[in-house]
Amino acid sequence: MGRDELLKTKYPILLVHGMGYWDESPRPYWGRLPAFLRAHGVAVYFGGQDAWGAVPGNARRVALSLRDALRETGQPRAHLIAHSKGGLEARYLISTLGLGGCVASLTMLSTPNRGAPLAELLLRLHPGVELWSVAAEAHARRHGDRDPAVLRAGREITREAIVRFNRENPDDARVYYQSWGAELADSRTDPLMAASHAVLRPLVGETDGLVAPESAKWGVYRGTLHGVSHQELVDSMGRDTPRFRPLSFYAELVRGLRGLEG
Repeated sequence: MGRDELLKTKYPILLVHGMGYWDESPRPYWGRLPAFLRAHGVAVYFGGQDAWGAVPGNARRVALSLRDALRETGQPRAHLIAHSKGGLEARYLISTLGLGGCVASLTMLSTPNRGAPLAELLLRLHPGVELWSVAAEAHARRHGDRDPAVLRAGREITREAIVRFNRENPDDARVYYQSWGAELADSRTDPLMAASHAVLRPLVGETDGLVAPESAKWGVYRGTLHGVSHQELVDSMGRDTPRFRPLSFYAELVRGLRGLEG
């Protein structure tokens, strides 16, 4: 078996990004990953949702991307790899939008499946958060967002809102669900996430700077990556660190997806 064939999947892979960023920007959200997978023969597509969109609207945009991927590849199903809030949008697509039959697997990376306390803290900063949200939405529209809703998106990942979300979006038995979490611990390879990690640590314990491992657990929990930040988990910084080699991690992940294809 050739080198490329070790990673090539039968089904396309759809990468579903998280909040506050776009798939392709001056610093690509997924770093080196799309080019790496394509070089190994994998059909890679993006979710294409808004940076600051609410879950329902974003999930519908992911659904359009999913249908495009299936039409172009001629395959009946796809693998979804989702980061952060993108995991919630993928779950909504599967459950509320009823597209579980089109999804072979959903892999969630630091998705706040039980809420993100940092969002709750920020939402209490009145009136600062309202003023910032207006500016953020204007910026988002200039960069392609069709329906930015900063405050609504923030409220959707509070612990109270997630309880309702989980009740309304049960798992689909046709889909294989798996997840990973991460914790930054004492790593200082990502100064921005180290700052938010320091704020959250006394309140909720270890996080990757935004999401706690306990919140990330859903379906088959594959484990907690140590010394890895929320951003480093998706290679958005485009580099290896002493504790984490993103492309090696995703190579193993994708090899595992091949085993789900029969």
